[in-house]
Amino acid sequence: MSDGPAPSGDNRALTVAMVTVAALAVLAALYFARTLFIPITVACVLALVLAPIVRLLSKLGLPRTLASAVVVLTCCGLAAAILFRLSAPAAEWLARLPEAVIRLRYTFSEVVGAIQDVREITQDMARLSPGEEASEVVIQGPDLAQIFLTNTGQLVTIVVVAAILLFFLLANGYLFLLKTVHILPTLREKKRAVEIGRDLQVEVSRYLLTITLINVGLGCVTAATMAAFSMPNPLLWGVMAATLNFIPYVGAILTAAAILLAAVLTFLSPVEIFLPPLAFIVLTALEGNVVTPAVVGRRLTLNPVIVFVCLLFWGWLWGVAGLLIAVPLLVVFKILCDHIEPLQVVGEYLSSLQPTPASPSTDEKPVGNS
Repeated sequence: MSDGPAPSGDNRALTVAMVTVAALAVLAALYFARTLFIPITVACVLALVLAPIVRLLSKLGLPRTLASAVVVLTCCGLAAAILFRLSAPAAEWLARLPEAVIRLRYTFSEVVGAIQDVREITQDMARLSPGEEASEVVIQGPDLAQIFLTNTGQLVTIVVVAAILLFFLLANGYLFLLKTVHILPTLREKKRAVEIGRDLQVEVSRYLLTITLINVGLGCVTAATMAAFSMPNPLLWGVMAATLNFIPYVGAILTAAAILLAAVLTFLSPVEIFLPPLAFIVLTALEGNVVTPAVVGRRLTLNPVIVFVCLLFWGWLWGVAGLLIAVPLLVVFKILCDHIEPLQVVGEYLSSLQPTPASPSTDEKPVGNS
């Protein structure tokens, strides 16, 4: 008697084991080769954001290669100028971080009237005063230059690779779509691939560019608001608000905390201290609940649970870079699922929209007199 085929349970277990091993291998590759994958991912996301600008310049008569070079060089120049302009103030604020924490404790103790905390903070502030020669205390906070210079080679490599790859992605345009269409066998599949590819690129580009413009607008309003409250370095808080707003929930909390610590070092009155962070909280609440839904629409609103898990995963995998690109990657995947029929079930779980109840069938007749 010959042996029959292996039981289906064994095949299923073998498949699960192979998928698990493959997933672990991919995770290990993404983690240990992050210096390679981070610039590639960042370049792909930025290419989707900047593609509409390149298309506009091409329609105006500029060659696509030249338009791509102009866009990439402009972005790199703006980023370098902002970093050069804000590196010194940011390093100064970071150096004063321990003092801000002590003063913040003092402010809270003053508000709630905790006498014991006031005594402790008074002793801490006495140690910080330069008048005592016998007990000189030097505040050593994190130095921004030291933070970046420790991994200068890695950072420069990531930036250069991302910029070069971004240029080639923008300059080639629909090259990968054309290659995909070329290898498909039937005309029907070619047309479907063209429709999906162009819809994906246009929709993702429009969404990411819109979100970027909204975040830039939030940064401008935040800078103007901080200037109105006489906060020093308002441009720094505007850039921080615009950048960290790509990280849902966590970005707004970090920006509000940074503004609060800066206000503690700037003002003395508790009212003056709490007004700037409260104003920013109002601004980010209006942006998240009014502006973004009105401009982007509810269809691309993501499930908060999925967003939070995605932030945890990419933050663990790639650190700050992973936090910044987690939501753009999730949006790209959501739009991809919406356009590919087998993945539409996954796209439904990624959406925060409530499922619409099924309408009653027209074949069913109401109960009653005929």
